[in-house]
Amino acid sequence: MALLHLLKSLIKNHIIIYLLVTLLPAASISFYLTQQKVKIMETAEEGKAQEIANSYAANIETFLGETVGRLEMLATSIKVEKNNLEDLNDILLETAGKDSRFSGFYWANTDGDLLISTNTMTEPVNIGKRPYFQQAVKTKETSFSSPHLGSVTGRHIISIATPIVENGQVKGVLIASLRLTKIEEKVRNLVKNEAVKVIDNTGQTLIKTGPVSGRDTTKARTSVNQVPWTITVYKNSNLTQNFWLAFFTYLFVLLAIFNTLYLLFKIILLRRNLKKEQQETELQKLELIGKLAASTAHEIRNPLTGIKGLVKLLSEEYRDEKAQAYFNVIQTEIDRINSIVSELLVLGKPTAYHLKTYNANEIVSEIKPIIQSEANYMNVEFNTQYSPEPIFISCVKDQLKQVILNLSKNSLQAMSHGGKLSIQLAKESELCVIRVIDNGKGMTDEQIAQAFNPFFTLKKDGSGLGLTICKRIIETYGGEIFLKSAPNQGTEVKITIPAALEITM
Repeated sequence: MALLHLLKSLIKNHIIIYLLVTLLPAASISFYLTQQKVKIMETAEEGKAQEIANSYAANIETFLGETVGRLEMLATSIKVEKNNLEDLNDILLETAGKDSRFSGFYWANTDGDLLISTNTMTEPVNIGKRPYFQQAVKTKETSFSSPHLGSVTGRHIISIATPIVENGQVKGVLIASLRLTKIEEKVRNLVKNEAVKVIDNTGQTLIKTGPVSGRDTTKARTSVNQVPWTITVYKNSNLTQNFWLAFFTYLFVLLAIFNTLYLLFKIILLRRNLKKEQQETELQKLELIGKLAASTAHEIRNPLTGIKGLVKLLSEEYRDEKAQAYFNVIQTEIDRINSIVSELLVLGKPTAYHLKTYNANEIVSEIKPIIQSEANYMNVEFNTQYSPEPIFISCVKDQLKQVILNLSKNSLQAMSHGGKLSIQLAKESELCVIRVIDNGKGMTDEQIAQAFNPFFTLKKDGSGLGLTICKRIIETYGGEIFLKSAPNQGTEVKITIPAALEITM
């Protein structure tokens, strides 16, 4: 039960972390990006709605302009011909029958009395007090009335008054009744998916098409120049639908990106943890091997000392050549065992040492004769390149000598038919860098990967502890050791140790 509870807790924590690092950021960024996109879309929709509203206003203005043009042409013909009332009545009747937009024509004197009407009047009508009539007489220009019910026809109309002016004096006023339904018909013919509302300056609704409200509508407003009307357009913009479409599109893309990054992060984290676990495992193995090696070495050395002494006594007792050959073989193998035991003791020693500061150039110079003699014996060209300036490092001198001698010995053994061996010292970024370079038979990538593992060796009589001991010694100084090699091209071993500031005695 405890294990099941722990498993559930881990799954829950994993889900929470996943939501926090993928879904929540993706949703937040998607929401922000969608808002920005919708704002752009709203601006575009507002622009489109304004264009539509302007087009309605332009069409109404064009219609009114054509109407005024016809009326003014009619007024000009009346003025030129100077018709009497009977002839004028005939002209107005003939014109009314040809243009359906007009519901009637009237002729009024300057006092506002309607003298002629194309519609039947049951009683006299005077329009002298009406604002549009007074404005036409006063300005001597065509004027429009507000929409109203005609006193003669009873229809919704707009009255248009055009004064007849001769010698600067108004002789009469030509009045036309424009059917409001004709303007509405004109507007409705232009309507597509939008709704339109036209109101006058008093707030009265003159034209209304379709529903004029909705959640996803964009509103635009404009005015008509010739009459005090306001046109409002309501365009269906589908902003809610577009919002969610854009949001889920962004969310899908960002989730893909964040999931990829999350997986990469998990892979990197897993690799890092795996590497850390491998390092801890290696340290535990080395620690275990060290303890086992130390205890085993002591146990081996005691009987080994006795065997060595007895072999020496026997070699003194039996002097024949064959026996001496056997004793030499036994002595050689005992020395080899003793060498392996010594390496085991080094591997098993505690890592706490009393470090002192030395010049790395001097340490290498002290062991140079030993390496030179071995190189001469194996027909290998040997050279040493010292740093032009002293490089001080904190170390145990004999241990560092052992490391360089071990690496040089490995290089010499890799060049059984001669070659070149080089030891180079340099100071790089507050580090002492020691390179041991040969042009021997080299190693493969698989061999490099196992080179520092205990008991891995490419030699027939090797213990496989040399590089392991070298690595452990260098790491106790806070340094690192690297291998670079290729088959038949040689090997380079690079040692880096933090440089010290001054020599300690």
